[in-house]
Amino acid sequence: MFTRSAIKPGEDRKAGWLELFYDLAVVAALGASNDAFIQNPSAETAYFALLALGALFSLWLLTTLIHNRFAIDGIIYRILLLLQMSGILLTAISAGEGESIGWQGGLISLGFVFLTIGGMYALARIQIGRPVQGLKVSIISTALGALICFAGVLLSKETLLYVFALALIVTMAPILISFLRNVSHDYPLHPDHLRERLGLLFLIAIGESLIHLVGVLTEATAGSDYRFFFLVVLFDLALATAYFEGVFSKRRTAHPRLWRGTVFAHFILILGVTAIADEMAIFASTDPGSTEAANAGVFAVAIGLLLIGLTLLEVITNNRMVNLTWAQAALAAAVMAFGLYQIRNGDTQSRIGILLLSIAFITWLVMRVAISRRALELADRGN
Repeated sequence: MFTRSAIKPGEDRKAGWLELFYDLAVVAALGASNDAFIQNPSAETAYFALLALGALFSLWLLTTLIHNRFAIDGIIYRILLLLQMSGILLTAISAGEGESIGWQGGLISLGFVFLTIGGMYALARIQIGRPVQGLKVSIISTALGALICFAGVLLSKETLLYVFALALIVTMAPILISFLRNVSHDYPLHPDHLRERLGLLFLIAIGESLIHLVGVLTEATAGSDYRFFFLVVLFDLALATAYFEGVFSKRRTAHPRLWRGTVFAHFILILGVTAIADEMAIFASTDPGSTEAANAGVFAVAIGLLLIGLTLLEVITNNRMVNLTWAQAALAAAVMAFGLYQIRNGDTQSRIGILLLSIAFITWLVMRVAISRRALELADRGN
């Protein structure tokens, strides 16, 4: 009742409603933590948004791996999960421009989030009833991460980003080195479940970009550019289509040794989706006659990240590089170089140029999906 396994060891894992409910809190926190960048675009707020995304993705991964390997459940587990969700949301709220929760409150909330994750791994240890390599390290590292957050409250606000980064590194590094390298036969990693969870998180992140855009347009007091509103809808649909009907158009069993690459590729994709949503929101909520060169450059870099993430997933899934995959990799490199050049030199770019870049990206995705479908049809006829 208080701690139990949802399924037997060795059984296939399926994403349950509780995991999806947890995803909603993580993506909502992602949208809230990016508000500071939307309201005041700068290098500092961009760095903080990137760090926040890394932290949220890491917390999500640690929690997902608990269910993936041990499938624990029960009253205590659900209480810890509820406390973790609350702590994540409070931490995200503290990152905004409001004063309802100060930065000290955000660090305290993040510290409690680390403690809840350590508590979940402790529950897994109790449930198993015997030592499993990596569990002890996970419990200790999350406790140290929480301690760093609590100690950071005593320092000045100028050290916030350093405390945040240190807590994340101290928590994640030992787990990635020890826990993820020691996967026992009795409690193996289930790559198909992990890939399913990553796909659902990616889909929810795309949906959050639409919600974020609508919220920004609702609060806009100056002129708005609704071309970007319609563009985001097409952009997100093309991206989801390329992911589900392009990269994973033919269902293959996930390779257990390549799951780290799959996780990294999804992080890049979610980073790109988040950056695109932020830039689209900035342009959509401002007067069509204005633009910022740095934002235009970031937009191009975000598209490059999406292309890199999709390319990595294609290579990992198909275990080979076809001609179009090489072409997509070259396109990603060119777009990234173009964006970085703009950011460095501060060259101006019209909104029409950004619209054309988006349309070119959408056209490329649609073409790739069409070619993939045609190839599958020919393969099915040949069989």
